[in-house]
Amino acid sequence: MRYVCTGCGNEIPDGQDFCYVCGSWKKNALSINDEGDTLYANTCTHCNKAIPAGSDYCPHCGEKLEDTNTVPITFRRVRPFTNKDLMAIALAIVPGFFNIFGLGQIVQRRWSRAFVFMAATLLLLYVGPSFLTTANHYTILVILQVSVFIFSISDVLRGINQRGM
Repeated sequence: MRYVCTGCGNEIPDGQDFCYVCGSWKKNALSINDEGDTLYANTCTHCNKAIPAGSDYCPHCGEKLEDTNTVPITFRRVRPFTNKDLMAIALAIVPGFFNIFGLGQIVQRRWSRAFVFMAATLLLLYVGPSFLTTANHYTILVILQVSVFIFSISDVLRGINQRGM
């Protein structure tokens, strides 16, 4: 038996109680048996609460269930990474180790975001040497650099995800 999330269309792994992508509960998921037949979710579409098997009416809101469980659900396909996606990820990670940000956004042609990350690069390079006077300032500088690095990588991955939908 496989379970497919009705919220986002991703498969819920065995042993999980909720979808790891959108957080929907497994009890609201679509069930697919071993033959590939789709079994509809045992939830009310009006109040989205679990209903007992064989019920004609929802015990929570009273809606008639014969019409609610016949609507098919469309699934979102996950596309594989392209060479452009891999290049954007690589250019976000490798130069990011040397505090050069925005190159992954340039590959994605997200110009305004690339400009913001390039400005952060210049700001960190300009302000960085003045922070090296004490250990506390050095810690603040490292935290800033790591924060911009993580935000840059997550922005590139978010751009890939938005393009794939």
